[in-house]
Amino acid sequence: MEQMKHTWPDHCVWPAPFPFDHWTYEDAYGMKLDEEGEELLEIREYYDDLVEEGILDEDYSLNCDTDEEWEPDTGEDYWIDNRFDTGLWEDELSEYMNRIKLPVRDITHDPVIMIRDLIDYEFVNENLLRQAFTRRSFGKEYNVGDSEQLEFLGDSVLNGIVTKIIIRQLTENNADHPEGPFRSRYDEGQLSRIRTAFISQDYLAERAKETGIADLILYGSDEQPSNGSYEDAMEALIGAVAADSGFDWEVLENVIDRLLCVQLTEPDRFLKKTHYEMLNSWHQKHYGRLPDYEIHQLHTKHGQRYQCTLRFSIPVDRDCTGSHRIDTEGETRSLARERAAYEGYAYLVSHGLWINLKEAHLIPSLEHSINQLQELYQKGYTEQPVYDFKALDYDEWHCSCICSGVNGYGTAAGKTKAKKQAAYMVLVRLMEAAGLCEEE
Repeated sequence: MEQMKHTWPDHCVWPAPFPFDHWTYEDAYGMKLDEEGEELLEIREYYDDLVEEGILDEDYSLNCDTDEEWEPDTGEDYWIDNRFDTGLWEDELSEYMNRIKLPVRDITHDPVIMIRDLIDYEFVNENLLRQAFTRRSFGKEYNVGDSEQLEFLGDSVLNGIVTKIIIRQLTENNADHPEGPFRSRYDEGQLSRIRTAFISQDYLAERAKETGIADLILYGSDEQPSNGSYEDAMEALIGAVAADSGFDWEVLENVIDRLLCVQLTEPDRFLKKTHYEMLNSWHQKHYGRLPDYEIHQLHTKHGQRYQCTLRFSIPVDRDCTGSHRIDTEGETRSLARERAAYEGYAYLVSHGLWINLKEAHLIPSLEHSINQLQELYQKGYTEQPVYDFKALDYDEWHCSCICSGVNGYGTAAGKTKAKKQAAYMVLVRLMEAAGLCEEE
């Protein structure tokens, strides 16, 4: 191995990639090893059995009562001058173990044990683990391998496994429908949105912080922790498991499930549009282009943050268009952008600019609210309303409704009454967003 550019940092969570431990048979026995390691242990076990059988003496030399022409059936390279050369064998064992195992310095803070317990997987080559947590900047400074190729591998595996989990739970293969037996109540776009919820940078970064994985990353001297580095570490760890396990898909699915906690008990909650999506859609519809988002990275005493400057157009009167500016901050680029979009949406709603219902001539009615809301959709004033029901205790139903970025809810003894309440609340809020009533 080439010499490192710098001395390995003191108190580093990961040990330097140089062999400095002397391993014994007792150390290696019972560990998860590859074929080469298992073969080394089997050779030692073979000669130990010969000692028990009396063919060899306690010092592993040939017993004087044994035929001098006797030769071992395995491990011939270690049979020198009628003796099993334990020194040579242990040197080769140490060389092998130092290639694949990291030394344990403090068992209470050993990153290998921490990750093993977290993902329920024991690495054969533990050096893959250190590489998975080595940023490119650190790798250049210390002339060691970095995580970039493992990130690529992990990203591909992650997409495939999460897709498999989603498809298994949200689709069916029904022979009763020969015209299309593979069915789901979700379309391609919705399935993609559900998957994105579990593989997005924000979610992966949050899980990295929650599990402690974020604390194991090795950064270069000029690099700061970020959601991007947390996401990369999660992907690289998955890539390391793939490489170490020989793409054992059962192992990989278990590891990803433990890392991400993919829960699909309420998949509809992942389908709600973000304010960023809603504002973009509104702006595209009215002005044929997207609003302008300008994002800058900030460095504060509290860590890394981002500032988003949002500029969007607003109608002043029939023939004139103005503009509005909003500045927000967030821990990540996407959070800063989403907060800016939310404030933009809130501004449009509060000024009655979000939707134009002046010519709809609508007076909200609780009794006819469901039909009124459907009529607004059919006439092109709004998007199609989406309802979601949940059964409550005491024979009650809860209904939520979302339409054109406005939501409402209702709770009643029957589904229809709950749906009417939800639709009515949406109607009133749409009127407010159109500037046609001031209070709900």
